[in-house]
Amino acid sequence: MLLSTPCLLAEENTSLTSTAALTFSEKQRSWSRLNYYSPTEGYHSKGSYGLHVGLGALSPGAPDKDAPISESARRDMGATRPRFYLSKGTPWPLDFGLSYSYFQDESRARQGGAHIQWTIYEGFQMPSIALRGSRSVLTHYQELERLSSDSVELGISYGLIRYVVVSVAARQEWEKGKTAAREDFLLLTSEDLPSWTSNKTKFSWGMTISPFTPFVQIGFEQSYWDRQTQLSLAKLSFLL
Repeated sequence: MLLSTPCLLAEENTSLTSTAALTFSEKQRSWSRLNYYSPTEGYHSKGSYGLHVGLGALSPGAPDKDAPISESARRDMGATRPRFYLSKGTPWPLDFGLSYSYFQDESRARQGGAHIQWTIYEGFQMPSIALRGSRSVLTHYQELERLSSDSVELGISYGLIRYVVVSVAARQEWEKGKTAAREDFLLLTSEDLPSWTSNKTKFSWGMTISPFTPFVQIGFEQSYWDRQTQLSLAKLSFLL
């Protein structure tokens, strides 16, 4: 019986390590969703008139149903987050924008991002083609100390009818994260904590509706990677 005790302890430790690793992996996916950046609009140039101000929300996909995560953490990871937007065009086919997300339940958490867009081609009754580069940062959320995401995106927009524009895009995204380990993550290996890097190809589609062109715009977007839809965004914006 005494001889078998070390084996039992080893098996228990392996099981705990495996569970912690699965939990950490699922939280990494959640952090990546929350840090996703998009102005939630098409790829046409805005022009230099006015400032676009928007209020919207990001709805991340639910964690894997088999992931060993507490119910409170599961609800928190799948909660919809309000997001605020600002964007501005120029006399050239060059636009800028930024966003900021609000975390009701994490007073120290911060998430924000910014982009620059160059519209390569656009014309009357023709698609708009643009390159968009962005950077977003999420800090002090759960065990996360900092996650930065840099992306380069190629997008196409086309007006189906006068007030409706649909868009599709593909992006390459590079992530760099660092955690502040807590007690339940101490069993993870040095390869898992405290930092990691990754890169992914992500796809998205969206639609914008302009009921009062150009002063009011409603935008929707869904993003897809790792063989499933990961998140949805919505935005209502005004031209001031």
